[in-house]
Amino acid sequence: EPVVTEGHLRRKNLEFIFIRFSAWEFAGCDKLWAGLVTTLCHHIRQHFGALPLSVFHVLGSRPRFASGPSQREWVLKTGTCLRLWALLLVLAVGIAILLVALLVPGIKEHHALKVVGSAVASLSGSSLVLGALSILKNFLVSEKKKIERLTNSDRFAGQLGFMSKIRGEVEVLVDFLAFMEVFERRRLRVVLEITSLDLCYPEKVAGVFNAMATLLSDANAPFIFVLAVDPSVIVPCLEQTGCMKGLADNGYLYLNRAVTLPFSIPEMGARSRLRSVEAAIQTREDLL
Repeated sequence: EPVVTEGHLRRKNLEFIFIRFSAWEFAGCDKLWAGLVTTLCHHIRQHFGALPLSVFHVLGSRPRFASGPSQREWVLKTGTCLRLWALLLVLAVGIAILLVALLVPGIKEHHALKVVGSAVASLSGSSLVLGALSILKNFLVSEKKKIERLTNSDRFAGQLGFMSKIRGEVEVLVDFLAFMEVFERRRLRVVLEITSLDLCYPEKVAGVFNAMATLLSDANAPFIFVLAVDPSVIVPCLEQTGCMKGLADNGYLYLNRAVTLPFSIPEMGARSRLRSVEAAIQTREDLL
C-alpha cells in the first residue's frame, strides 16, 4: 500500500500529461460531457498502459497519508497478505490430498478422500481464477467502453445510478494517478485543453461545465483545465440553460465562479496581422 509522506509532497519534479479535447468533434453526441470523460480515461489508459490500470482496478488501493514523520512510502497490507497466504496454503493442502488419493497405493479405493481433495483445491483455486478473470475483464474492456455502454443504455439514461457509476470510474482514475505518483516518485498533473466549445449547442456547453465540476470535486484531483472560449458566445449559451438559477441569469458571474484564473487575449490589430503574414511568408521560399 503506498503512503504519501511529507517528502513526497515536497517533490519538485512534475510530469504534465496534456490531453486535447475538441468539443466540436463530439458535438453530434447526445451527451457532450461524456465525451470529455471518455477522452480523459482513454488518454490515461494509453499513457500508462492497460495492464497496470487493470491490475489496480482489482488489487490496488488509494495511497493514505502518513500519520507522522515516517519516510516509508510503501507498507504491507497485512490483511491482504494473510488472506493470500491462507488461500495458497488451502490450495496446496487440497492438491496434496488429491495427489495422495490418486497415487498412494491402498488409498486409491477411498473415493471420499478424492472428493475432499478436489473440493478443497477447486474452492481455493476458483478464488484465484476469479481474480485473474477480473483483471482480464478490465484489460479487455476499457473505462471508455464502460462509459459509452452506460451512455447508450436507456436503463441508466435518467437515473441517479448513471452518474454514480461515472463518478466511480473517475474516482478509480484519480486513485490510480495518486498511486502512480508514489510509484514513479514524482508529481503528476493532467492538463485538459478544451477548445471549440463555443461552436456547440447551449445545453451541451452547460454539460461540459458540469463535467468539469464533477472532475474537480475531489480536492486532491490532479486535473488542470485550460478552457479557450469566446465569452461573448459562451455567456448567451449558459443563460439559455437552467444552470443560471440563483445567479440572476448572469452568465459572466457563472464563468467567474467556474474559472479560477481568467485572462483574455486582446483582438489583433491590422498592423499585427500584417506582421504575422510577413513572418509567415518569410518562412516559405515558394512564396518569396
